[in-house]
Amino acid sequence: MIAKSTKSARRGILQLQMMSMKNIIKFSLCILFGLQILTACTPISVPATSTMAPSAPPQATVETKTLPTSISPNQMIVYHDLQVTMNLTEITESYITEYGSSREPTAGIKFLWTHLILKNIGQKEQSLPIEEHFSTLFGTTEFKPTYGHRKNYIDYITLNTIIDQDEEVDAWLRFDIPADAELKDLTFAFLPDSTQVSFGFSSSDYFWADHPIYLWNCAP
Repeated sequence: MIAKSTKSARRGILQLQMMSMKNIIKFSLCILFGLQILTACTPISVPATSTMAPSAPPQATVETKTLPTSISPNQMIVYHDLQVTMNLTEITESYITEYGSSREPTAGIKFLWTHLILKNIGQKEQSLPIEEHFSTLFGTTEFKPTYGHRKNYIDYITLNTIIDQDEEVDAWLRFDIPADAELKDLTFAFLPDSTQVSFGFSSSDYFWADHPIYLWNCAP
């Protein structure tokens, strides 16, 4: 009986020890599992970095150009073996056409007449500049020539388009200008490679900025 009791007691102690070990293992596993959950849920802090705003590119320097100084009537310029002289200007409020009729301007307008002399000093014939290469300036306003057909006045538009070697021609250009304009307020322009004058232009904005411009005062 005593032996059986002893065996039972030992068996009970072993069972208790086994249950305690299982509980310890379960408890340890629960702690590890809990730590894994906490680690997964905790956000990783990343040090903030400041974003540098891109610097604006340096602006290119714009070269502003001005018109050349005008010369006096009767002064000559030479461009590609072509001598050009603006030698005379006059203003009229009407004129007689080559057909014998009288031409009156529209209200607020009068006529400016500009006389040109051109000579080919080159070794071969060349083309005369078309009338669009000439302008009259009144302040910053530009006027282009139009047909005149004035009696006893050779109209530039009627000239031969070719000028021979050593040939000299002369003719008149008509401009319609404001009635308040006077010769002292006007400038005549020759633009060999362009057809428009721009004031205070920049070579980056206007394709004719580097083209030659020749100016004459209309008043003596």
